[in-house]
Amino acid sequence: MFERFRSLFDRKVEAASQLAPVAPIKAKPGMRSWPAFFQTTKPADAVITRPERRLVNTDVTTYRNGSGTHKVLQDLVASSPELSNAVYTAIRIGVPEKYVAVARDMDGVLNVEATKLLQTLLTRFDVIGDPLEGYTGHGSIKSCSESLARDAVMYGQMAAELVLDKARMPYRIQPISSTVVQFRPDGNGVKPIQKVGSDELDLDVPTVAIVQLDADMLSPYPTSPLEPALKAVIFSETFMADLTRVMRRAIHPRLKVTIDEEMFRKNLSPEAQMDEEKARAEMASLISQIEQQVNTLQPEDALVYFDSLGFEVEAPTGSASDYETLRDIANAKLASGSKTLPSVLGLESGSSSSNIASTQVALYIRSVDSSVRQKLNEIYSRLLTVAVRLMGVDGYVSFEYEQIEIRPASELMAFKQTRQMMILEQLDLGFLTDEEASLQLTGKLPPAGFKPLSGTRFKAPGAGAAPAGSDPAANPSNDGSTLNQKIKSDQPAQGRGQNKKAENVIPLNMGEA
Repeated sequence: MFERFRSLFDRKVEAASQLAPVAPIKAKPGMRSWPAFFQTTKPADAVITRPERRLVNTDVTTYRNGSGTHKVLQDLVASSPELSNAVYTAIRIGVPEKYVAVARDMDGVLNVEATKLLQTLLTRFDVIGDPLEGYTGHGSIKSCSESLARDAVMYGQMAAELVLDKARMPYRIQPISSTVVQFRPDGNGVKPIQKVGSDELDLDVPTVAIVQLDADMLSPYPTSPLEPALKAVIFSETFMADLTRVMRRAIHPRLKVTIDEEMFRKNLSPEAQMDEEKARAEMASLISQIEQQVNTLQPEDALVYFDSLGFEVEAPTGSASDYETLRDIANAKLASGSKTLPSVLGLESGSSSSNIASTQVALYIRSVDSSVRQKLNEIYSRLLTVAVRLMGVDGYVSFEYEQIEIRPASELMAFKQTRQMMILEQLDLGFLTDEEASLQLTGKLPPAGFKPLSGTRFKAPGAGAAPAGSDPAANPSNDGSTLNQKIKSDQPAQGRGQNKKAENVIPLNMGEA
């Protein structure tokens, strides 16, 4: 009887330690969202008008009268050199070249077959797409990432849809502009929608993923990271326009003409000598003629005049320190508002030391990494999880771009070698499977016929591995760091991570052939 009761309790504990399986995803074929440049879901069969801002002849400060913050941001990012550079640099740095995508079971164990399926899907997204679809605008993962990163930097949100074909199989990822996503109350929460003219498209589907940057709990809408820089941009543009006018008036040299009034009055007509109004009219006519002649002079033209006129070049006056102070104020506000380094914006950063500059670069890289790269990892993991679950896989996907590095690839080789040795050490001890080690090292699964190495202690002495002490560089070092820039390269003398306690070390005689 006691054994029977104990078996019942054991069964209850076992059942409570496992979660119920996740329900299968139900999705409709086709694309639920709509391109943001369409104003209706039934556009006319005509050529789409190309947007033209005519920036050469347009006063940038007039963009402050736009219809909304999103419109002002679009215009200023397109017209302001500082904001444009801030967005461009964040995209270039925040979207690395390589990525690793892994499919796992719900308990975190790597699923080899699902990973093969996932890599096949990504290859189709990148290279093939849907041959019957034609032009889509956003084909590869790289192109989608650039569009999504631009939205994250400009509007604080990125949204995308996993588009399905008629067989409900995924064949591409379609970015959705954050400017067209709206939210409607739905019970205790909200659901996303897109309004296209008079039509309302429901985006509350599992194939649509929306990720916000620093989401505000008091509003479902995102806050643009660049919004605090708008006034700074207007101030900077106004300052530059005023500086242009001042430069023409005070900085450029001007030709000053002096008229001998006594001589002029002696040569007036008899009527003008008797009538003051006629005298003023003749004087105004003479001044107008002189202005026309002087203002149309070319630098190579000679100036010939009577001694009743006097010409001299007026030297520029004024102090430049006042303008430098205003310029520094404008530059500081631009850098703070756009969350970008002054050096990235092309602004002078002052006489700071190399350590301070290195710290600023490290902070900027951290900012771009958390606001662009990690958010891309999040949205792709969600979309690709939906993709593999639609293919019948009971698991999830972990998508990760490689870490952001600004150092040359040749300088990173020794660091990559160190990482490789650490991964091989874990593979040697059995803490990593062969597939996980291959994905971390190459980004792909092991090739066919690969000999399993996990837990075989292939790096142990006598197992066929090269002795750890056989390397001539016996003292690896890493001089310098990210926060302490030096002229000397920070590349290690050799990769670290070898087993220094390995026995049977064979010395290498460099003098022998």
